[in-house]
Amino acid sequence: MRALPDDTFETVITVAAQKFYADGAGVEKPTPLSDQIDIGLFDQRPGMGSFKAEDVISMERLPVISGTQTIRVITTRKPAFAGIDPYNKYIDRNSDDNVVAITE
Repeated sequence: MRALPDDTFETVITVAAQKFYADGAGVEKPTPLSDQIDIGLFDQRPGMGSFKAEDVISMERLPVISGTQTIRVITTRKPAFAGIDPYNKYIDRNSDDNVVAITE
């Protein structure tokens, strides 16, 4: 995250995304991912303690594909946390890694 000259903030999020389908026995098979997924920036970590609607700085559905990619978001407030699918709309065996603290 960095402050820009016009008093906005640029947050760069590196996402490593993948998608799998599981059969009836739970065997997973990778499949290409190409979806519009919620990307959020927050004052507080979603789902923790005193999180409220005012803590959402930005929430956009953006294109996400399989593999590692960089997503840039410009906001008028300085975020403390960033997340992909932060409200866990997708089935995810490890949703704890969807939201991370932002480092400068």
